Parts: sequence; structure tokens; C-alpha cells
Amino acid sequence: MSPATVSSAVFRMNGELAAADPALVGNADLLAAVFSGSGDCIKILDLDGNLQFMSDGGKQVMEVDDFSGIKGCPWPDFWTGEGNDVAKAAIASAREGIPARFSGSAVTVKGNPRYWDVQVLPVPGADGKPTHLLSISRDITETKLAREEARQLTVDLQNAALREADSMRRLFESAPSFLCTLEGPHHVVKIVNGAFSRLIGPRAMVGRPFRSVLPELERQQVITLLDRVYATGEAMTGRGELIRLMRVEGGGEEDIFLNFVIQPIRDLQGQVTGLFIEGHDVTDLKRAEIALRRRELQLQLALDSAEMGVWEAVLVNGRIVSTTEDARASFLLGQPADQQPSFETFVSRVHPDDRPALSRSVEQAMDPLGEGHLDVEYRVLSGENRPERWIHARARVVDGKDATRLVGTVRDITAIKDAESQYALLNGELQHRIKNTLAMVSAIASQTLKGDAILEQRDTFNARLHTLAHAHDLLMGEAQEKGSIREVIETALAPHRAGAAQFDIAGPDLPLSPKQTLSLALAMHELATNAAKYGALSSPNGKIVISWDQNANGSDAQAFALRWEEKNGPPVVPPTRSGFGSRLITRVLAADFKGQVKLDYVPGGLVCTLVSRFPVEFIA
Repeated sequence: MSPATVSSAVFRMNGELAAADPALVGNADLLAAVFSGSGDCIKILDLDGNLQFMSDGGKQVMEVDDFSGIKGCPWPDFWTGEGNDVAKAAIASAREGIPARFSGSAVTVKGNPRYWDVQVLPVPGADGKPTHLLSISRDITETKLAREEARQLTVDLQNAALREADSMRRLFESAPSFLCTLEGPHHVVKIVNGAFSRLIGPRAMVGRPFRSVLPELERQQVITLLDRVYATGEAMTGRGELIRLMRVEGGGEEDIFLNFVIQPIRDLQGQVTGLFIEGHDVTDLKRAEIALRRRELQLQLALDSAEMGVWEAVLVNGRIVSTTEDARASFLLGQPADQQPSFETFVSRVHPDDRPALSRSVEQAMDPLGEGHLDVEYRVLSGENRPERWIHARARVVDGKDATRLVGTVRDITAIKDAESQYALLNGELQHRIKNTLAMVSAIASQTLKGDAILEQRDTFNARLHTLAHAHDLLMGEAQEKGSIREVIETALAPHRAGAAQFDIAGPDLPLSPKQTLSLALAMHELATNAAKYGALSSPNGKIVISWDQNANGSDAQAFALRWEEKNGPPVVPPTRSGFGSRLITRVLAADFKGQVKLDYVPGGLVCTLVSRFPVEFIA
């Protein structure tokens, strides 16, 4: 290689090599070209291991700013402890012409720890004997850290998998529900827990087909059910299913009621490879439920037999096949004396408008997932010497071996329905009269309170009457005995919502008694009117925050608190006298809620708080 083809970096390195030892000049071009392109730390040592030369890449990774400061230093001194002995051994080996390799940690010149893969090679002279040593160190710190992290991660994952597997095994074994896994189309038993073993009794199970473990289930279509889930991949559920098991070898079969689910087990490709069965033994619960229904039926019949008719309908496959009635039921249902009772004739006597509701009630009562209870009101059409009447029918579902029965009672509630109609009529008339009375009071006030001097008083009087009328609308509109707190507040504030002020209203929708409805409506009106004249509603940026809550914890159970707070209005000045509005808020409102009302005229805006120690819904 001629000097013309060598880079300036190579010339510089040639000079450094020549300065280190003139004997190396003959190979300087080749060595410099190799050294300049390598990112490893390449060093030339004398036979005693003293540092003679370091490549540019080596200076960078070893953080060497001035090589002259470390030139001639013993290279093993860069290694501490056991690494120092290993480095010396590598020099001794290379000095004998045998390359050496090791890995270890050593700090850079600036004290940063790094991990290195090191080769120490002999550099032979003309006679073949080593004249110098070549040390090549590669920084493998990141690789080592990554390997250590991967190794630790693998260990952690293995330990976590072992813990999870052990936890799942213990959970599976101790689960209160019975659990079983089956494999393949023949449903070979793989895993069962203690609850499953206790359910079926002592039998050899694991590794055997399910049908050979429980042969008595073959004729009960259970095996067919397993085949269907395996073939279709669709889970199936049973609730209160009757299963007959031979729990003691040589003994008779026992009736067991089970809730269960059969789930398919799939492989990574989505193919069904087995089944998972989970369920509960609900035998005691089912038997208690049947006994309870029978006792309730007997008690109901005993209590109501004097005033109610008794009837029964027999159902097979969900269809009513026969009905029976006692004399009172036949009379109430309009059954002709010369006609055999039947479900079709009974339906024909029910008012057409009420037949859909009756059909829905029967369907809900017969729903296997329902409560088995019928409760419906309907009209029976008028007939010969019989006026139209309202009937209240109640029944319970009674399950039997061969059929299902609806056993219940019927009661004439015509008088109750007539009373309800009369009540609605009277309520409407009362509402009409109250509104007429209020209108007359308003007219009288308008005629009486005349003149400019009392104009403001007349407007205030009318506004209060309107608020009272709206409160009556809330109570009387749907014949309610209680009002809704949100409706009361929203209705009272409605006339003020057209202004620029904003209302922030939040709280649970609680019921109010009639007295509370009226007093709260008037209080909201007074507060809003005052805010429009002097407070937040008189300012375009004003805002009113209304909030209430009902605490359900602690000794003051369900204590009620309501807060009215005005913001961004003009500065507030306490009034010099207490008017009717203030007295209405602090006295009437407090009395009707059986609590305390406080008015705070703070500079930022009026704050009104109501606190009651009693549940709102129980205040008369």
C-alpha cells in the first residue's frame, strides 16, 4: 500500500505505531487501516503487558482523552480483583504464542463500569516468536444486561406460572360447585374436584368414558346432551333438573336436583376438544321450594275461601287441557249452570280489551325461569241477569309428575274499581274548584289593591298566588299524595329562567308531603324574587346553585339538607327588617320539614340552608 492511497488517519496512526516501536513500521499501513475501521478497543502491548498503542475506536469506548497519560501502564491494572489475575494469565498465555480469551468487567478511564469480551493474541516477529501482544476488547455490556434481564424474566415467568397453576389446582379442588373436565368425543374424564366426587359417590373416574362412570345417565338423555354440546360447540344450561343417581353401589337411585352448565373446550384453532361441566346440587332448595309453595297455597285458600272463589287449570306441555271451579268462582266468572267449564268458554266471557293482559300474565306464570305466580285484573262481560264486573285473579304454579297446575282464587273487585273511578272524578272536581277559588282570590286582590302606591304589593300578591296554584297542580294533576322535590323547584323557578342568570340544580329526586310541597314552592319563589330584585338574578353574570342530599349513614339516618347559594351578583347587604318572605322561609319551611332554616347575607351572595333531622319521605 503506497502512501498516496492511505488516508490522513492512517498516516497519523503510522506515526503513533512508529513512535511505539520502529519494528512495527513495516505493517503499519495494514494495521492502521484495520484499526481505524473497528469499533472495538484494539490495543498493542509489549510482552510484559504494558500498554503501547490504542486504536481510535478503543479510545472512544474507553473514554480516553489523552492516550499519553496511560501509555506504558500495565494493562492488567485496568482489571480488579479476580479479573486482574485472569488478564495476567491471558498475557502469559499469549506470550507463549497461545491466544487467550476471557470476559469480565472493567471500568473506563472516567470510571464507568463496562463488561468486555477480550482476546489476547501474540504478534509474531520474523523468527515466529511473539514480539508484541494484540488485545482486542469488545464492549458487550448491553448484551450482557439484556441476557441477564431475559434470564431473570424467564425465571420470574416460570415461577409465576407455577404459582398460578398451583393456585388454580387448589381453587379447582376446593370449589363449592362440582367441576369436571371431559376429553374427546367419548367424553373421557380428565379432572374432577372433591364436590363432584361427593356428588356421585366413590367411583373410578379419571381416564374412563363418562358413560361407563355413570351408566344410569344413559337412559336419562344426559349422554345425548354431552354429545350435542361437543358436536355443536354451543353451551347448554340446566336449572333445577331432576337427575337420578346411584350414589351407593348396590343401592337404589336417588332423585337429585341440579343447576349446571356444560361448556365446550376449544383448542387454539377453535376446534372443540372436550367439555367442562360445572354446577350445584340444589336438591334441598328445590324440595323446600315445593313444600313452601304448597303451604302458601293451603294458607291462602284457608284465609280467602269465605270471600273468594277457587279454581284450577291443568296444563300439559304448556297447554291448558281442563279447568275446574267451585260454585263461587263459577258465579263470579259468569259460568252458565248448564255448561261444562272450559278455558275457551272462560276466555270468551273476558272483556276483549283485557284478554291480552290475561294471556301475558298466564305466559309469565308458566315461564320456567319465572316465579310461577299469576296476579291479574280483568272484566267479565255482562250476561243474563249479570252486570259487567271486575275480577281479581291470583294463582300459583304447582308442578307435578305428569302435568302442571295453576291453582288460585278469584275475587269480585267491582266496588273497588267503582270507588277508584269516583275518587278520580271527585279529585278532578276538587282540583277544578281549588283553581277557580284561587282565580277568584286573584280577581278580588286585583280589584281591591288598586292604585300606584300598592302596585308592587299587588304584583307580589299575584305572584305568590300563581306559585301556590302551580304547587297545587303538582299535587292534584295525577291525584298524587306526594310531590317530587325536583318538579317543585323547577316549577317555582320557571318564570325566572328567561333571564340571563344561570341555575345549577342537582340532587336526588325525593318525594315530599303535600305540606312540604307547598312550603318549598313558596320558599323557592320568594328566594328567586328577592334574587331578581337585589341578588344574583339582577346581574347578567349572576348564578344560583341549588343542591340537596339525603345522608343514609350514621346516627342521623337519612338526614336531609338543602342549600341555595347566589354567586356573581351585586354585594349583599343584610336587610334592616324581616318581611313576609323571610318569615315564610325561616318559619314555615322549617316547620314543615321539622328542621332549621338559616339565611346568611355574605358579601358574595345570599346563602339559604335547610337541615332536617328526619327522613323526607316519612314527614307527614
